[in-house]
Amino acid sequence: MKITPRSTAIALALAMATVLSAQTPAETPKAPSNAIDFTALDANKDGLVSMNEVQFVDDLKGSFDALDANSDANLSPTEFAHWGRAGKTKDALPLSPSTGPSGSNGSQHMPSTK
Repeated sequence: MKITPRSTAIALALAMATVLSAQTPAETPKAPSNAIDFTALDANKDGLVSMNEVQFVDDLKGSFDALDANSDANLSPTEFAHWGRAGKTKDALPLSPSTGPSGSNGSQHMPSTK
């Protein structure tokens, strides 16, 4: 068999296809089966979880100070997400009023008031 650039390219393509088909896609991390969502703990719906709101969740109560990165005596959704049993936090994240769907509130397009 004569080796040509075309046969080399075909062999390389087949080898790559074999390698790629053998790889499995990375799995998305899943919340543990005993996960607790942020909104379930945020009783007063202020967007933060205080020590009073976690009184009956012993493992979170024990980890509270370590999770409270800014030491404000509250857990933000971001801080809460680092807890091992953290469930859904997406709906708990506040939306910034300064940005719209396009990433801008459009103020740069408004006429000047000067």
